[in-house]
Amino acid sequence: MENAKILVVDDDPICSSLLLSILGDDYQVTTVNSGADVIDIANIQRPNVIFLDIMMPGKNGYQVLKDLKQDPQTAKLPVIIVSALAEESDESLGLRLGADAYLGKPISPTEVFAILKKYL
Repeated sequence: MENAKILVVDDDPICSSLLLSILGDDYQVTTVNSGADVIDIANIQRPNVIFLDIMMPGKNGYQVLKDLKQDPQTAKLPVIIVSALAEESDESLGLRLGADAYLGKPISPTEVFAILKKYL
């Protein structure tokens, strides 16, 4: 989808930069470094997909995911978890809470584009 909007939520500037470099030529990418204002940002920007880290200070990704799925304005947005938490229980929890997919870090461009193909 040309001009699709992607929201990247990750407190690690290296991971955010990596996703921006992978996606920036083809999509409108916004990056934020905390989960605190994700609902407000998502409601204003109306992204087509959200890439969400789990381990962040303050509000972690699981909390943000719950908030997104409980808000009628953002409940249907595809959320892709991107996390260094690679245990099956971590992935299972994310999917139970409503994530559409789970990518373990480090990510590859091939994985990112394969996931996006499903949701755009």
